[in-house]
Amino acid sequence: MKKRQKIFFVYPPAPIMNREDRCQQPTGDLVVIPPLPPVDMMSLSAIAKKRGYETLFKDYSLKNETVYDFIRDLRNYEPDFLVLNVASTTLEKDLSILSAARDLLDDTVVIVKGAIFNFSSYSIMQKYPEIDVALRGEIEDAFDEIIQYNNFKDIKGITYQIDDKIISTADRELPDNIDNLPILDRQLIDNSFYQRPDTKKPQTIIRVSKGCPNHCFFCLASPLNGKIVRYRSPELILEEIKECVTLYNIRDFIFWSDIFNLNKEWVQKLCRLIIESNLKINFSANTRADSVDVETLNLMKKAGCNLISMGVESGSQELLDKMGKKITLEQVKKTVSMINRAGIQIYAYYVIGLPWETKETIEKTYKFAKKLNTQYASFYTAAALKGTKFYDYINTNRLGEISIEKPYIFPSVRSYELTSQEIFEYNRKFNKEYYLRPSYILKMACNINSLTKFKSYYDTFIKLLKSKV
Repeated sequence: MKKRQKIFFVYPPAPIMNREDRCQQPTGDLVVIPPLPPVDMMSLSAIAKKRGYETLFKDYSLKNETVYDFIRDLRNYEPDFLVLNVASTTLEKDLSILSAARDLLDDTVVIVKGAIFNFSSYSIMQKYPEIDVALRGEIEDAFDEIIQYNNFKDIKGITYQIDDKIISTADRELPDNIDNLPILDRQLIDNSFYQRPDTKKPQTIIRVSKGCPNHCFFCLASPLNGKIVRYRSPELILEEIKECVTLYNIRDFIFWSDIFNLNKEWVQKLCRLIIESNLKINFSANTRADSVDVETLNLMKKAGCNLISMGVESGSQELLDKMGKKITLEQVKKTVSMINRAGIQIYAYYVIGLPWETKETIEKTYKFAKKLNTQYASFYTAAALKGTKFYDYINTNRLGEISIEKPYIFPSVRSYELTSQEIFEYNRKFNKEYYLRPSYILKMACNINSLTKFKSYYDTFIKLLKSKV
């Protein structure tokens, strides 16, 4: 058998999306969500290069390239492995490129990854015989073993095809220690493309923890990453930050986690290391409304935290309780006040269109959002991704056929009281009205301190005026 040398990592032709398994959201129609670096492929590429492989990555959505461009590149590159990221929301379109390129794949091992394969790998592979292996669970260790060994039957956490049979191996346990995660291979991509929206400076992701102890109705975090939060050591995170600053001149970061502020001691240690390093970076992180304190917020600000994102979800306490959020509106107000006093901007997320949504609860949500008046806000429609409690609830309660063609923009299903179209209209209305309020425009105008930021805000304003969603 010839030695395998090349691995081709692919984001297929589709709408521009952030394909991180938990969210899988399109960015073209969203206001202030930029395209994010392909963390999954950069992680696997780092592993492959340590094993002596040459790697190539292509995101065919970024320049509106087509399946014909993919076929051309496949023919020219002649990879030994093809690794395809598949989103639940664009499943059929993503996998159709394999059928189109079938004649070129005889000598290539086709590997697919994506949240959907944790729940439907067998049925998908029945439909797409071009797939050789589907990765399930956390993918790094399984991928490392695949590119080293030929015997798939001994590799946990995969589903594979051989001799017209589809075989699922045992699930791979989530590793307790995630310090073994590789530093992302940032040579794989053009880092200048992935920019912080307001300053247009290069921005990258650093994985800092995995897992969430809560299991909200609509969320894939705990089904995919577990209910126990696993942390990378602050020392290793700092090492990756230093590499980004020294090798790539990147000083803006998204600290990627399912919940950042849960462990106060860990957060404070990381912040102190960043401060002591004198690297002068900026970073954003996420939190829950019940997981912040003044001391930690002040330390985060000193370390360079410029933005905290938080899932507020609803202005109705009844809906918060039904979705299993385990927070109160009073906690949200208190937390927003603390973050504001620390001088950190806030990005609030709201979700509308769950089964119990009514006109009254939707209006409560928008009224609450205006009262909080955070610097950024996004109103999403509820997406029933397979693996969520929401998905199971719809099937059990027969709320209708699930649609995820336009996730987070057009609802997956109607609520008991509102039609899908009504929910969509509210979503469109809120996303526009929130940002086009005169008081909001004046507030954000006061933050403009550069021509770049002015242009960024102006472009966003024009995008909102023209937006049809």
